[in-house]
Parts: sequence; structure tokens; C-alpha cells
Amino acid sequence: MSDNSELIVLDLVQLDSVGQGLVPVLRYTVAVTAMASANKPFLIPLLIRHILQNMSAADTLEFAAKAREALVKMISTIGAPRVINGTAQLMDTLDKNTRDLLPQQSQRTHCDYDTVRQRGIDLWRGVYSRQADKLEEKIGAWNPDLIEFIQTDLYGRLLSDCRILDAKSTELCAIAALVPIDVPSQLKSHAGRFRSRIDAASALAEHVKHI
Repeated sequence: MSDNSELIVLDLVQLDSVGQGLVPVLRYTVAVTAMASANKPFLIPLLIRHILQNMSAADTLEFAAKAREALVKMISTIGAPRVINGTAQLMDTLDKNTRDLLPQQSQRTHCDYDTVRQRGIDLWRGVYSRQADKLEEKIGAWNPDLIEFIQTDLYGRLLSDCRILDAKSTELCAIAALVPIDVPSQLKSHAGRFRSRIDAASALAEHVKHI
């Protein structure tokens, strides 16, 4: 019978295999997102230790910044409790040098409301295309505060902020977050964009879901 350490190595090899369509930094960022979404934050330290042993300091720092940003963005998808649990595992396992090089202050404290709201509406329309206006009206009829919060705070303040994680990478993380929670309608709205790397993100999320 194989011991636990051997099983862990085999799991990481498989993770690299199913996510080979993504460069390593993005692959592991997407994987962390899927682990948090699947409510398996205990997998994150295993991945971080693999990264610390096999990636350069510069790549590790890039991964840490993007993974931390991906998690906070995915509050929009998986909620604060799973994001908090995932972030705790990420930050507690990273080495001190990497943690100390990450921003120590919020990057979102000074936001112009009109600019952020318009940015959110633009992203909303980009994601939902021809269905955007109809969906906006439907959700607004259910609860006008809900559509305001989604478009301004989630899409505007969070998802459309591309300073650390660009639009394509954010989209792939969103797909990885949606797969474990089984929401096919929402997944369908995202899965038509950036087709070339979507399969790898979906495969990573499916792999994590079934660990």
C-alpha cells in the first residue's frame, strides 16, 4: 500500500497533467480557486509546499498575488466563508518573505462610484451579451438592491479590477469556482468566452472536485 506522501505526489502530478493547457502560475491560481470553492481548503497547503519547492521566488510571488486576488474576487461566486478559509490556508502556508512582499494595504479603498458602476455594467454586458438587459430587468424586478449590488460591487469593484488578475484569468477562475458548486446556468454564461483555455480550467476544477 502506498503511503500518504506518495499519494500526494501522484495527485500533484495529475493536477499538472489536467491543467497543462495553462502556464504554471495561472494553473495553480485556478487550482486554489477550485479548492476553496469545493470546500477543500486543506488541499491548498499541499499545493503551496509543491510550489515553494519547484518555482522560483519571482514566480511564487506572482502566484501568491494572483491567488490572493482570485480568492477575494470569488466572493462573488462562492461567498465569504469559503474565501476566508481558502485565504487562511494560502497565507499561513506561504513563506514569510513572499507574504511580506505582498501589498499590506487594501487596493480598493478609493473608488469613484460612477466609474466603478459603469465598469461593472460594461463587464456585465460583456459576460451576458444579448441577454444582459433582459437579465438585468428580471433581477431588478426581483430586488433592485440585488442588481445594484451585483453590478456595482461584485462586477464593478471586484471582478472588473484587473490590476493584479487580468480579465481572462479572472474568467478562468470564475469557471473553476462554478464547477464544484454545480450551477450550470451560471457556468454556461461564462463558458463561451476565452475558449482556448477554458477546457483546462474546467478539467482542473473537476479534478479537485473529485479528490
